[in-house]
Amino acid sequence: MYNHIIMEIKFDEKEVAKELNCYKIEFNAKPNLMANALNNHSTLVLVVDMINGFCKKGALASERCEGIIAPIKDLLLKLPKAQHVFIRDEHAEDAIEFKSFPPHCHNKDESSVVKELKEFAKNAIDVAKNSTNAFFALGNKVANLGGFANILLVGVCTDICVMQLALTLRTYFNEINSPANVTVITDCVETYDAPGHNANLSNLFSLKFLEQAGVQLFKSLV
Repeated sequence: MYNHIIMEIKFDEKEVAKELNCYKIEFNAKPNLMANALNNHSTLVLVVDMINGFCKKGALASERCEGIIAPIKDLLLKLPKAQHVFIRDEHAEDAIEFKSFPPHCHNKDESSVVKELKEFAKNAIDVAKNSTNAFFALGNKVANLGGFANILLVGVCTDICVMQLALTLRTYFNEINSPANVTVITDCVETYDAPGHNANLSNLFSLKFLEQAGVQLFKSLV
């Protein structure tokens, strides 16, 4: 009879990401998108969770997430005629989601849009959500989703709220036979680093999943 030996295999996720040699390719080798083709009322821009609780303070705040504020601001400036929607986590203190994630965004400060983007948020549709997938809350505020030709997603986190919303939108449009494009701008999405959650790997895999599901990926708007 063989003796079963359990061996613990340890590896550095960051080193694995380097060895894969494709993280930067997924982000930087994508084509750019012409802003003038999208600057119209048929474009919907969804700004996901660019709030203090993910960018400035709180249990889930990350400098990586804060780092995409500037490119998102630049994108919004290039699309003044598009419809802007700001999606925000807004939880009660007893939110069921806290069984899966540390308590976050259960006060007005953490749930508020970061100061750098407040000017855009004032004239945008505001969507508060109580789960990682904003599709359900979005449908209550934007009744004519099927009327948009292009839907752009930016914000955080690439592998959680952005990915879940993008995949649901893509499958929704497939279901109703809508030719609408669902697009993620890679310069304008990010996730966090934490033990057991390597940001580079999480970004890499989520972008691959999105692309394989029919979500378009572009690096930036020019």
